[in-house]
Amino acid sequence: MASAGGIGRGFVLITGAKVWFLATATLTSLLFPRLFGDPVAFGRFRVVSGVLNVVAMVVITATVQAAARLASEAGADLRAVRSAGGRVQAALFGTVFLGVFAFAGPIAGGLLSDPALEAPLRVASLVIAAYAWYALLVGILNGDRRFAAQAALDAAFSTLKTGLMIAAVVLTASATWAFAGFAAAAFLVLAIAIAATRLPGSRAAAPPGLARRYAGYLLPLAGYALVLNLLLQADVVAVKAALGAGDGAGIAAGAAAGAAAGAAGAVADAASFAAGVYGAARNAALLPYQVVIALTFVVFPLVSRSSSEGDHAAAATAAAGATRLAAVLSGAAVAALGAAPGDVLQLLFGPAYAPAGPALVPLLAASALTALMYVGNAVLASAGRPAASLVGAAAAAAVQISALAWLLPGPGAAEATYVPAAIATMLGTAVGASATLYMLRRVAPAASWAWTVVASGGAAAAGVAAARLLAGVLPWPAACVAAVAVFAAVLAAVRGVVAADLARIRRAFGRGAKEAP
Repeated sequence: MASAGGIGRGFVLITGAKVWFLATATLTSLLFPRLFGDPVAFGRFRVVSGVLNVVAMVVITATVQAAARLASEAGADLRAVRSAGGRVQAALFGTVFLGVFAFAGPIAGGLLSDPALEAPLRVASLVIAAYAWYALLVGILNGDRRFAAQAALDAAFSTLKTGLMIAAVVLTASATWAFAGFAAAAFLVLAIAIAATRLPGSRAAAPPGLARRYAGYLLPLAGYALVLNLLLQADVVAVKAALGAGDGAGIAAGAAAGAAAGAAGAVADAASFAAGVYGAARNAALLPYQVVIALTFVVFPLVSRSSSEGDHAAAATAAAGATRLAAVLSGAAVAALGAAPGDVLQLLFGPAYAPAGPALVPLLAASALTALMYVGNAVLASAGRPAASLVGAAAAAAVQISALAWLLPGPGAAEATYVPAAIATMLGTAVGASATLYMLRRVAPAASWAWTVVASGGAAAAGVAAARLLAGVLPWPAACVAAVAVFAAVLAAVRGVVAADLARIRRAFGRGAKEAP
């Protein structure tokens, strides 16, 4: 068994690798709209990326946790875990890979109304094949507490993927080649993982029931990952599908800043343009969510350890502190970026993306709600309530998809789809966050965190409103600063956060760095 010191170092290494992954993902999401140059090209990339991310994150999230669960059991035969897990992976995710690869044409031409997406979809499907085996190996390393090896592989993969994709986009401005870079990185790191991973255990066939147990862990985790990633990606794909189904009338009018989309009169290109503009706003709005994800690297081990030891008070303290901090960080981001949304998008991505400004504020609100839901679900899962975490995410995805079908106006002006898509996403996340926070009361009493959540939302709204009132008086960067100042002042005035809360959060984080994941 690994020593406490080794476990602590492993926790730091894994957390560092995950933070690096988030940093590189954020970098590419902000760089790619400018690197592609044309919103049409970026739109194609963003739509295919949305489809791929839904599947890929299901593979990674569910596989790593399921494999780690079996590999961490006392006396586990790691070769047997790999063998049993490999059979399940091939049957489930191998089938998914073959389906996407074989039916890339009908998906592109039928569902998305754009045959130009066939090639990038087919190339992107290769990532699923690599992920199915790579995630299994990483999960086994995690369960065997070989944290340094796991962190090294994850950091290498993030670096290779970012470098190869950026190089491909700079050289070709092609979505197909961008995903070729992604797939190349995935297979390179898979080869490294296979070569570097030496697993102890027998060479005999895995026990008959082991694959069934592996699937029993995998499938519920896959369900949660599926609905969560649908929540994050469905709106961009829906914008593309809704506009691509029409005859193109009025679409180009919503893309006046990018005449390339409408000049040729191509409906598919115009729909890709709209998906690119909206997708860039979605990327910017996800920043609060991506920042808050790092909280789960600390709160999960704290709650899990405390719950397993029967120390419910410590679990509640950690959960409440993480929920408060998630609310404050998310609220501050909503105030800062929502103060001048069109100007922020123009600064980040260029003038062609400014028309999505009105959608940015509801998208930021949706991101903040998703962050709260994510942290709450991590707490519920680590406290031994994984089924509860699925409820909120499933409710959110169901409401979002229903609202998208109801609110999106269909073929017409591109700008007419941005705000309805954002509102549909906000409605879904509001339902999901409400359900998750309601169930969170079983781990941490609402009195310990609910007021901070409510106060942060109100303070963010006050900051955005103040910035709008000052829009004609201050330049927009100053308005963003003013919005954050108003947010902080309101939060302090209503005692949404007090000194004791901050001290408790610092103590929780200080202890979390020393404990096992």
